[in-house]
Amino acid sequence: MCMERSNGLKEAETIDAHKTLTCEGVDYNYRFDGAHFEIKPPVEIGEGSCRSLLSHGYIQMTDFNLCFNRDIEAKGNFSTPRTELAFCMGHGIEWGTSLKSDYFVIDTGEIALFHGGVRSENCTYLSGAGYRFISIDMSPAQFERMTSGLTEDTRLRIGAGAGLFFGKNNITPSIRFILSQIADCSYSHGMRELYLEGKMLELMAVYLNESLYEADRIPRSVKLSREDMESLRLAKEILQRDYLHPPTLAGLSRIICLNEFKLKKGFKEMFGYTVHAYVIEQRMQRAQQLLEQGSMTVSEAASRVGYGNVSHFSAAFRKKFGVRPGEYLISGRQRLFGIKL
Repeated sequence: MCMERSNGLKEAETIDAHKTLTCEGVDYNYRFDGAHFEIKPPVEIGEGSCRSLLSHGYIQMTDFNLCFNRDIEAKGNFSTPRTELAFCMGHGIEWGTSLKSDYFVIDTGEIALFHGGVRSENCTYLSGAGYRFISIDMSPAQFERMTSGLTEDTRLRIGAGAGLFFGKNNITPSIRFILSQIADCSYSHGMRELYLEGKMLELMAVYLNESLYEADRIPRSVKLSREDMESLRLAKEILQRDYLHPPTLAGLSRIICLNEFKLKKGFKEMFGYTVHAYVIEQRMQRAQQLLEQGSMTVSEAASRVGYGNVSHFSAAFRKKFGVRPGEYLISGRQRLFGIKL
């Protein structure tokens, strides 16, 4: 039998948890309970912040962006069942839970979906490591609603049911772009919450689509060992970082210690892009961000993402987004300044 809470939500609909960060002389507590919060550690132990981006009684989106200058022990207690989707954009982490004897691990560039009941957790944040997570915490009832349109078999694959569940996927370019939009949101007051709620729903939809279906569509024409896949993930990281001046195929092959055949075939199979197309994707996603900000011309944006020829940039942008960059720039400025035609 579900109890009714003062906010009108049933107990099964809420999230109720608190975490503690401790080291010598320091003891911080914060809650996941649908209320807004922001934590900034004193400069003597670290920098950055942990803050809620979106808060309701049944769902909370959090931006954890912290770097400590000493090891920090973190403990959490969850008094209601909870489903968490975490996107790791910084240093990876491992944590233990009272529901399982060994540890869970999430690495840089990975997404972890965790579902579990009432429990305690513990982990250690290492000195000097830059931790960056965007996480979505919700009640299992809310997760059930968000996945209600899926088949029963599909729902079981993503942990939409009772019991402990843990699954991982890689952060794709489309998900990375949505995460950057969330992190860089410049709206304020009511418009900010509306924007972030829309982005959170978009993030969930893209994640579910890619994690459930996209992998099944990729034909397996080349066998890849665990070492091969690690090399290909390294190649992706290099291209994400150096998309302005990417190495040649031969150069990339040497860097990751994988022959060109496996690089070309394996990259397409693992990530759904050719190496060249992935570089273009990174440039276009960045160009979209720049134009959406409305602070530079099309020529400036083209140059910023590695195009010396504006016509080539415009053709690539239109192919990707269906509009010319100039049109997108105008609409971006209209959205930014609230102009209606």
